[in-house]
Amino acid sequence: MSEAEWEAMKALDTRKGVAPADSLKKIDGEQREVHRSRFPWAEGSLTINGEHLNGIGARYKGNASFNLMRGSLKRNMKIKLDWTNKDQNYKSIETLNLNAGGLDPSKLRDVFGYWLFREAGVPAPRTTFADITLTIPGRYEQEYLGLYTIVEQVNKSFLKDRFGSKKGLLMKPEGIASIEYQGDDWRFYSHLYRPEDQPSLAQSKRVIDFAKVVNLSDTKQFRDLIGSYLDIDGFLRFLVVNALIVNLDTLLAMPQNYYLHLGEDTNKFVFFPWDLDISFAGWPLGGKPADQMNLSLAHPHSSDEHKLIDRLLAMEGVKQSYDKIINQFVEGFFSKDRLTEKFEELERTILDSLERDKATIESRKEPGYPAPRGYRPPSIREFIDKRTSSIQRQLNGKENGYIFVHGRPGGRLGHLAQGGFGRGRLAMHILIQGDLNEDKSISKKELFAMLSGWFDAMDREKAGGLSKAAFIKSLPDAFFPSGEKPLGRIPEPYVAAGLFTLADSDGDGIATKQSLTSSFAALLERMDLDDDGKLNEHLLMVGLRSLIQQSRNATN
Repeated sequence: MSEAEWEAMKALDTRKGVAPADSLKKIDGEQREVHRSRFPWAEGSLTINGEHLNGIGARYKGNASFNLMRGSLKRNMKIKLDWTNKDQNYKSIETLNLNAGGLDPSKLRDVFGYWLFREAGVPAPRTTFADITLTIPGRYEQEYLGLYTIVEQVNKSFLKDRFGSKKGLLMKPEGIASIEYQGDDWRFYSHLYRPEDQPSLAQSKRVIDFAKVVNLSDTKQFRDLIGSYLDIDGFLRFLVVNALIVNLDTLLAMPQNYYLHLGEDTNKFVFFPWDLDISFAGWPLGGKPADQMNLSLAHPHSSDEHKLIDRLLAMEGVKQSYDKIINQFVEGFFSKDRLTEKFEELERTILDSLERDKATIESRKEPGYPAPRGYRPPSIREFIDKRTSSIQRQLNGKENGYIFVHGRPGGRLGHLAQGGFGRGRLAMHILIQGDLNEDKSISKKELFAMLSGWFDAMDREKAGGLSKAAFIKSLPDAFFPSGEKPLGRIPEPYVAAGLFTLADSDGDGIATKQSLTSSFAALLERMDLDDDGKLNEHLLMVGLRSLIQQSRNATN
């Protein structure tokens, strides 16, 4: 990789808004692609076991695992082998994830975890270890970055290998842990379910109908219908392994780190695991290691309601299947002896590379394991010993196990879980509802049209003004003008009160369309940093946080 491309690959600071377009242009003048406004793609070459591949794409990746390794040369990366040549691959694989293991002192959690999912019959990525070196002419020459875990990408090639077909709808949800109903408009699902491709009308309807079954059906309807939407056995296996390895940084306690696939032939949904580097009780936010290793099998998710899991396990036959799968796994590949055998095999595999990795990290004075919040995860050997003991005590009825409780009401299981429709969710909602030309920003014309529609939907009597009570009560009608409304508070009370304050600029207790549009016009003018007459989601969110915060303080 050239020095220019290496510099261009640096992560952007999203707190400063979108980077100027000129700063993201390549030497040939073309616009550089940027992943989620943060990670620019750069072009280089890669050699794997002596095979040289030119024109590959590379970018950084990760959230906490990336941020906590700030200043390190060794960081998570994603490599696309077919970046400039669509036919280029390595052993039929086009995309590689290079995980630096910054949050895993053992460097084994990803590989061990995915192996366990595969043993359970759950479709899961293949993995391998690799020593990675970096060459940037004039700066680095075969610089040893360290020991990495390479994780296969979940994509069409993955689907073809596991299911015999690339067809179907592949999604990587973020912001939802259960299957949440967001109304009857697919636009409100797309940002949360994050499909890899544009779904067909039938596919998007299937997702919405699935959400209706999970959230809106009565007990009999759920029992009769759920098996036609969900691969129940596959989901139970997925759930059991997550519980056994204490993988809380996924739908057990967080709205992220899993894939959801709608099969073309079966028309059923299947779940895949993703991002296991802080499994095995390694999540810094999940409580003390001793507590995490005692995670409940009967109630593996956090204390928040998880409609899909809760409703499934409330079905007697499904609960019996769940318990049977636990016993089958514990007597087989998750027995203490088998776990220890596999762990020692993996440990031997990386022994020399791990020592070299540690020495290199120390020589560069990089953080290695940054111990976020002072958290020290258990070693894999300790985890095996204590987790298998806890499981046996639970199966013998001697204890119930640990249930993780989030530090705030509603937790993190989803946007609409007990007050999840805050300012960030409002910004996303405004952008989705108002962005008529789908350019991922909202113009003054689009904003005013949306706000006008809001007010008209709320002002059913055409009085031209709304009291605070009437305004707040009718906000869901503005946000979701057709079909059934999602569950939960729409929006949170302080957001509703803040919006009313914006619409009641003269303080007479009556909201008007003019005041509402004028307040947002001022927001657009203040936050439009590049003077293009538009706001993207980030700038809209920053602006709303300042406005709603001020309104909330004024009303308290």
